[in-house]
Amino acid sequence: MAREIASETQLETPGRTRQWLDAALAIIARHREASIATVAIVLVAYIQINNSVFLSSPLMSVVLRDTARIGMISMGIVLVMITGEIDLSVGATFAMAPYLMIRMSTDWGWSFWLSALVAFLVGVGVGFANGFITVKLRIPSLITTLGTFFLITGFTVSFANSQPIQMPVQQPFNLVFGQNRFGPLDSLFSWDGLTGFTPFLWTLAVALILTLVLSRTVFGLHVISTGSNLLAAKEIGVRTDRMKIAAFMIASGLAALTGLITATVSGSAAPDAGGSLLTLYAIAAAVIGGTALTGGSGTVLGALIGAFVIACLSNGLVLLGAQATQSNFFLGAAILAAMMLSVQVDAVRVRRKR
Repeated sequence: MAREIASETQLETPGRTRQWLDAALAIIARHREASIATVAIVLVAYIQINNSVFLSSPLMSVVLRDTARIGMISMGIVLVMITGEIDLSVGATFAMAPYLMIRMSTDWGWSFWLSALVAFLVGVGVGFANGFITVKLRIPSLITTLGTFFLITGFTVSFANSQPIQMPVQQPFNLVFGQNRFGPLDSLFSWDGLTGFTPFLWTLAVALILTLVLSRTVFGLHVISTGSNLLAAKEIGVRTDRMKIAAFMIASGLAALTGLITATVSGSAAPDAGGSLLTLYAIAAAVIGGTALTGGSGTVLGALIGAFVIACLSNGLVLLGAQATQSNFFLGAAILAAMMLSVQVDAVRVRRKR
């Protein structure tokens, strides 16, 4: 009798495990941010347990600064990837915009408010060019944006003579866009303490706006429809070409805005500040956050959490004594794990629809 009960228990255990796994995947299928948020919490807890300095205000301001820099660009990448395209030029736009802003201000005497607006619009123009070439000339976005990446990088480096440039102080512009007055003796809840988190507050505001746009507006529905089924979207009247061009423009505009904020925080702009690494980080954050490479689905908040995970890996592992280059190993593992989880989640969605 005991053997029969044991045998039945052994048979039921895999079935129960499978049910629990399907239940967990079903939750993740409804809330894509759930899995990466759990990973972020576990990661922060692990680093904090091994080094209590990690959650201190000064170090968190550094982590959230990196999160903002990667996250805002990644959120633009999410929109482009939802439409089924990719943008590799955002790192070059990130470096070009602040350099243009500073040179227009110092050479022509423009205020930062005006020169920043012009630099931002130039970034948006880069996105328009990427989208137009991709959808009208039918050149794959991978090739288009790779070409504009080298084109913009070459222009910026040549224009700057490969030299960084200092950013003057024009208040209140610098304070609004991220000048950090947060010192070791300042309280976190003081005005100077708040300035240490200004870039992240900008990024959080953009994340909330884009989340509402994707989930509550016709534009967001059309963007998702474009990536889900291009032919069906065209048949119901969605102007898919416009949706793709708009996504590229938003991505490049956010890259330019990120560059302006970063230059304000650091007090300088370098022509090679962005580069391919920042672009790859932004794409990695989008993928880790649950954005499908095949298009049709993605989450802005997930990309922001993915950027936070990357920032924690970059700063936390060094804090624990690991080599700076070792974070790439864990980042690669995180990307592979995210893709495997995405495949399982998609399978659950298909079964639920049936």
